[in-house]
Amino acid sequence: MVSFFYGIERHLNELNSIYFTQKTLNYNSLTLHLENNSQILNHISMKTRVLLTALLVCLTQVFFAQSSKESVAQSWMDNNMPINKTNQSFTMNNSHAGPSGETFRYQHTVNGVEVFDSSVAVHVSNKNQVTYHASTFDSAVETIDTNPSISQDDALNAAKTALNIEGYISQKEIGLYVYNKLGNSKLVYRVTTMSEFRMGNWETIVDAKTGTVLSTQDIAIYHKKNGEGNPKGIKNPNAPTTMATGTAMVFDPDPLTKTGSMYDGNYVDNNDQTNAQLDAARTAVTLFDIDFDGTNYRLRGPYTEIAELGSPSTGLFLQPSPDFDFTRDEQGFEAANCYHHIDKSFRYINDVLGIPLVSIYNGGVIRYDPHGANGADNSFYSAGSLQFGEGGVDDAEDMDVVLHELGHGLHDFITNGNLSQVNGLSEGTGDYWANSYKRSTGFWDSSDTQYFWVFGWDGHNPFWGGRVTNYGAMYPGGLSGQIHTDGQIWASVLLEIWEIVGREKMDAAVWEGLGMTNSNTNQQNAAIAVRQAAIDMGYSCAEIDTFTDRFEARGYTLPVYICNPNACDISEIETSNISPCNDNGTPGDGSDDFFTADVTVTFINAPTTGTLDLTGDGTASTAVAGLVSPHTFVGVQMPSDGGPINVTATFSAEGTCNLNVLNAGTAPAPCITAGVNDNEALLGVSIYPNPADATIALSNLKENYNVAIYNMLGQKVKEQHVDASNSSINISNLSLGVYILKFEDYNKVLRFVVK
Repeated sequence: MVSFFYGIERHLNELNSIYFTQKTLNYNSLTLHLENNSQILNHISMKTRVLLTALLVCLTQVFFAQSSKESVAQSWMDNNMPINKTNQSFTMNNSHAGPSGETFRYQHTVNGVEVFDSSVAVHVSNKNQVTYHASTFDSAVETIDTNPSISQDDALNAAKTALNIEGYISQKEIGLYVYNKLGNSKLVYRVTTMSEFRMGNWETIVDAKTGTVLSTQDIAIYHKKNGEGNPKGIKNPNAPTTMATGTAMVFDPDPLTKTGSMYDGNYVDNNDQTNAQLDAARTAVTLFDIDFDGTNYRLRGPYTEIAELGSPSTGLFLQPSPDFDFTRDEQGFEAANCYHHIDKSFRYINDVLGIPLVSIYNGGVIRYDPHGANGADNSFYSAGSLQFGEGGVDDAEDMDVVLHELGHGLHDFITNGNLSQVNGLSEGTGDYWANSYKRSTGFWDSSDTQYFWVFGWDGHNPFWGGRVTNYGAMYPGGLSGQIHTDGQIWASVLLEIWEIVGREKMDAAVWEGLGMTNSNTNQQNAAIAVRQAAIDMGYSCAEIDTFTDRFEARGYTLPVYICNPNACDISEIETSNISPCNDNGTPGDGSDDFFTADVTVTFINAPTTGTLDLTGDGTASTAVAGLVSPHTFVGVQMPSDGGPINVTATFSAEGTCNLNVLNAGTAPAPCITAGVNDNEALLGVSIYPNPADATIALSNLKENYNVAIYNMLGQKVKEQHVDASNSSINISNLSLGVYILKFEDYNKVLRFVVK
C-alpha cells in the first residue's frame, strides 16, 4: 500500500486543447491536435473530506511503481511495440486507475523529447489482462537533433506577432516537441495562447532551430458549429482560505424543462430580462466547499473555480455573504449556475460512480468564465478552461451548455489530454453527458419531443436549432463530415443503451471506456472500448449483450464476445469492521503500525478444487470445498498508512478467475504518538510565500525538524533539516505543481504550490 498524505491537494499541470459547445459561426475549419505533456505524469483524483482536526487526502489515482498491472502493460509493450531506431523509445508517463482497471500511457520520445501526438495507451483489467489498446505511434519519425536554437520566449514572441495578439494573454503553454505533421521530422515549439480579444485557443508551431512560424490554427472546440501566467482576475492569495457552504438559486436543469413549457410567452430570453415565471423556475441549491477568506466568499472549490478568462470582463462576484441568490437578469446568476452544475457533476463521477477524475490542469480544478467568448452566441472548452458566451440566451444559463462543455473537459482529463474529435466523438460525448443528466431529472418523458433535445433553453428557438439524441443516421454511412452533426450518432446510441442498463452503469462505462482511448479514436473503436469497460467492470451477460446489440444495430463492427454465465467470476471485494490503528508496541515508530479488517469476496461459479487466496495489503486463504458466496475473511491484518486498501482475490485452481481492487476501503492513519507539547509547537507553522517559484520558508518554527517534500504521485523529491535560524528551502528545481511538506514523525503536513 502506498503511503498517503494529510491535507487537501489538487493536481497541477497544464496541457493544450480547446473544445467548443458548437453553435453555428462562420469560422475557419478547425483541426484538432492534442499533445501529451511529459511534465504531466498522472491524473490524480481527490475526494476531499473536511475534519475539524485534520484534512485527509485520498489520492485515489496513485502511480504504483512496477505494480502488477504496470508489469503486464510493459510486457505487452515490449512484445507489440518495439522501436528499432536510435535514441527513440517509449516512456510510461501516465496511468489512470478506475473501476474497470488501469490504463497506462506510453509516450514516444526522441532523445528524451516528446514526439507530438505519438503514443500508445494500454488498458489492463482488474484480472491483470490487457483488454484494450490504442495507438497514435508514428513510425515514420526520424531521429533528429533535439537541441533548440531559440528560446521559449523567442517562440512566444513569434506566436504573438503571427497572431497579432492584443490585450492580455489569459493562458499560454509552450512545449518542445519533435513534430512530424508537415512532411518531415522537425524540432518545434508548440505555443498555445488564449487572449482577451482573440476568441479561441490558438496553436502556433514555431521551428525551434530557425524561429520560423510553420503553422497557426484555432484548436478550440465550440458548442455550435463555429464560424504561463495566471489569467487576469485569477489570484493565488497567500492569505489562507477555508471551505464553506453556500447557497444559490439556479436553473436545474432549465426553466422550460422544469415547468414543462415551450419557448414562448413568458418563457423567452427577452434580452436577458426576468419575470415572475422565470424567477419561479429557479431551484434552491447548496454550493459545497466554496472559498472563504475571512471577508469574502468566492466561487472556488475542490473541482472548479470562477475566473476572468476572456472579454467581456464582469468580475469574480466576491461577496461577504455565502448566499448567491440572483435572478437571471443579474450577472451573478450565471456564475452560481455554472459552479453548481460543474461541481455537482464532478462529485457524481467521483463519489457515486467511483471514478477518480479531476482536471489535469490548474491544480486539479477546471476554471470557468460565465461571461466570456467575446460575448458571442457560443461557448468553448480548452486546456482546463470554460468560456460561456452571452449571445441569444446566455449560454451559462443552460445546464445543457454547461455540461456539454464540461463533457469535453472530462474527455480531455480521462485521456490525459488525448481527446478525439474523429467522427465528432467528443461532441457526441458532450451531448450525451448533458442529456444523461437531464433525462435523470424526470421532468420530460420519452413520449415528449423535448426528452431528446440538447440545448433545450439555449437552442430549439429562434436563436438556433439545437441538437437531438434520437438522431437516426447509421454509422458509418450516415457520417456527414461535420463533427457536431456526426456526434449525434454517438450520443443517440449511447442513450439507447442508457435506457436499458440505467444511468449509473452507462455513465461509468462511457467514462471508463473513453479513458482507454486516444486522440485518433473513432466512434467504432470508442464503442469497442465502452463495451470492454462494461465487461471489465463485471456487468451481467444480459447487459453486455445490450451494448453489443445496440452498437451493432447502429452499424458499428465489434469483436465477437461470448459472455458465459457459467464462468467463474469474482465480482466484488469489500472491507468491513476496520479496527483502529495498533502501534505494535512502538508508539514512536509508524512503520510497523497495523490494523485488522474483515474482507468479503463475492463470486459465482467457483472451481471445485483448490483455494480462494487473498493477497496484497493483507493475506489469507481458504479451501473452496463447501465455500459459499460471499465469503468473509475475518480479521485480516494490514499496514496502517492512511491509504486505500489494495487487495486481490484469486482462485488457485483457475488463475484467470481473479479480481484486484485498488481501493477496497481506507486504512487507518499511522498511530505515531507525538507529545502534546510537540503538537502545539507545530500549530502556528506555515509556508510562505505560497505559491512560490524559487524558495519557500517556514514561519514560527520553535524546534528542529526534519521535513520531506512529496509530489502528488507520492514520490519524495526533497529532504531537509529546518529550524528557526534555517527555515528556507530551495524549490527552484521542482516542476510546476502542488506539493506536500511533511514533518518527520509528526502528523503535521503543509501544502504549497510551485508556480
